[in-house]
Amino acid sequence: MQCRDCGDCVDAERLEVFPDAEYCVKCSGRHTGRVVGFLVFGHKTGGELVMINGNDKEKLRLAGRANRRSR
Repeated sequence: MQCRDCGDCVDAERLEVFPDAEYCVKCSGRHTGRVVGFLVFGHKTGGELVMINGNDKEKLRLAGRANRRSR
């Protein structure tokens, strides 16, 4: 996938974490807001990284709650 600003290739690792990423790492700072990450642990499994838009208060509240419950 190509960056919408500069036309460079968006790294595969970035697309793995953010499947809907439209910008490369270099250009993303101009277009994205704050992003918050939480580790959520299931029963007897490794943690799952959950990335959330920092401006979405309801999703932040739910992710924080899942994070606290899983500890």
